[in-house]
Amino acid sequence: MYSGETLVQKYQGIDKVPAQIQLVSGDYAVRVTAGDSVAASFEQRFFEGKKDFSIEKGAVSTVEVNCGIANTVVAIVWDESLKEMFQEDYQVTVTSSTGELVYSSANVDAKGYFSLPENNRKLTCKFRATTLGGKTYESSSELSDLSPATLYNLTYSYKETEVGPTGGAVLNIKVEEVPLGDTYTITLKQRPVIVCKDVDGQSYDLEQPMYLELNTQADYSIQVSTSSDLKNLVFRNERFTEWGGSANQLDILTLNEQDTEIWKNVGISVSDKKQTSNGDVWTVCFAKDLIAKMTAEEGSVETTIEAVDAEGKSRVTVWNIVASNATVKTSEMKPYEVWTSKATLHGEILREMLFTPKFRYRVKGEQEWTTVDADLSANSFGKETYEYQAMDGDQASSVTCEFTTETEFQPENAGFEYTSGSSPILIYGDKQSMWWDTGNHGSATMKKNVTTPDTSVKHSGNQSILLSSQFVGVLGIGKFAAGNLFAGKYLKTDGTDGVLGWGRPCTSRPKALKLWVRYEPGTVDNGGSHIANGVTDQGIIYVAVGDWAGQAAEGETWPFVVKTKDQTLFTTEKGTYSGDGTIAYGEKIFTEAYKEGTNLKELTIELDYNNYGGDQRKPTSIIIVASASRYGDYFEGSGASKMWLDDMELIYE
Repeated sequence: MYSGETLVQKYQGIDKVPAQIQLVSGDYAVRVTAGDSVAASFEQRFFEGKKDFSIEKGAVSTVEVNCGIANTVVAIVWDESLKEMFQEDYQVTVTSSTGELVYSSANVDAKGYFSLPENNRKLTCKFRATTLGGKTYESSSELSDLSPATLYNLTYSYKETEVGPTGGAVLNIKVEEVPLGDTYTITLKQRPVIVCKDVDGQSYDLEQPMYLELNTQADYSIQVSTSSDLKNLVFRNERFTEWGGSANQLDILTLNEQDTEIWKNVGISVSDKKQTSNGDVWTVCFAKDLIAKMTAEEGSVETTIEAVDAEGKSRVTVWNIVASNATVKTSEMKPYEVWTSKATLHGEILREMLFTPKFRYRVKGEQEWTTVDADLSANSFGKETYEYQAMDGDQASSVTCEFTTETEFQPENAGFEYTSGSSPILIYGDKQSMWWDTGNHGSATMKKNVTTPDTSVKHSGNQSILLSSQFVGVLGIGKFAAGNLFAGKYLKTDGTDGVLGWGRPCTSRPKALKLWVRYEPGTVDNGGSHIANGVTDQGIIYVAVGDWAGQAAEGETWPFVVKTKDQTLFTTEKGTYSGDGTIAYGEKIFTEAYKEGTNLKELTIELDYNNYGGDQRKPTSIIIVASASRYGDYFEGSGASKMWLDDMELIYE
């Protein structure tokens, strides 16, 4: 869900979506995706749905999103007339700005699924075939302004034409555009949803305790909604028999007439039952006399509720009623509100207060409390577990909550003092674990390392790490390789391309990355569509923290998997897997030399949380990447560019 351009909530998997989502009033957009958003694939499809909605104070909004195919789809039709001119080995390479697919006459039914960037919705189609006379024939054409959720059938045909005395021929391409709005259907079945409501229809979050006054006499209802027929609805409470029940648990759907009457006298009965095309909605009433018994004395009473539907999907929740005459209660803070050195405390006013609201907190296990005014939104703490209470003047809430501040996580081998091996050179010492890796695994096949230790240029310790871009090959056969370093692992070489697993575990939120850098750019001699020959090369260092769900490759799961062959590259663009998983991001692009004499120069890269929704999300991973040639992923840059790195450090508030 987005507020403007800012991602404010994200859930990976339908089972992770809560029954209700609390949002402040305002305008929002929700985006639903399914499948894999790869640059280009013959198998992996991507589905997407978007919907704008508004939230009004005190109201509940239900948003329905239709999720349809989002790819631009291309199919090739080979006309029989091609056989008049070509041997039956023709192929078409369809290329976007981020990936490509090769169609051949051997896979006549193939459909290619492209995820095209919003600012570059075009494809280049290169036809290649061998004539009957044995010569190679090539022809290129471009399709522009292509639409998502659309199939483009490209029919290739051959026609002889009369051009002068020698005649001629032409290769025709016919483009048929077919919208795919209703071609595919995805059905998502949600687990049962359980909510509590009062007589006015107000809903209560069962994830949190429900505070009621002593001897409350009011009806409350438990509403259960399912996406298929409800099969079991079980209530458990160890005090049911004390209040007149025949047992301490009951299944509403298996009660006979006699049991139904017994439980109705206790105060539990079905007040409404609806069957819809999408499932069932059952409402079970807890009568005011029973609620009065549940709140007869100070303390909590827990009722476990379990719902199971015909699809076998289930949900278990605990309805925790806390009876108290306190005027305030301490509320649990959200995980993202606890940083390394600050936290936001929360309390709720239950009824009219007598004094000024405050908080008190202390390190868990200590005796002394520190009291602060309630209008304080954040306070500085150390890295310890704390407990806190809301207060009405000097009267503290009976509820005590705890929180633990984030640890100040740091990358391993951040001074690059430890390396090992020779071909490839590894960025960790003997018997140490890998945290950093490089493209050395690929370049080592040509007996070269693009990333090496350097004892002659350093900030501290014995050495720095040197990233050297260069052409890696023999007798002109090979590929340009950027000197690079990344947090993660080089997984495999696919032809002359790499498959990389990026990211390492990190649950902390640094505000910046500080390091020492020396950058000497060369003149581009391996230019292309991203940077031209003859201009000064550019280097880049970037860092991102995020909650990426993980991508599988080579039997392992990584926050992000890079595949240079099909240009599956990291981006912070909204609506992409990597972009939506990003919580904070910072980068430094080097457009000129960066150094101090013969030494390295200090650099601080600030992490931007505000534009990525990071203030409301907790990370699971960190990605750090450095390259002596910014466009090395596209195999473009200068073979003379060099970047030295030393003494990385994550900075915290």
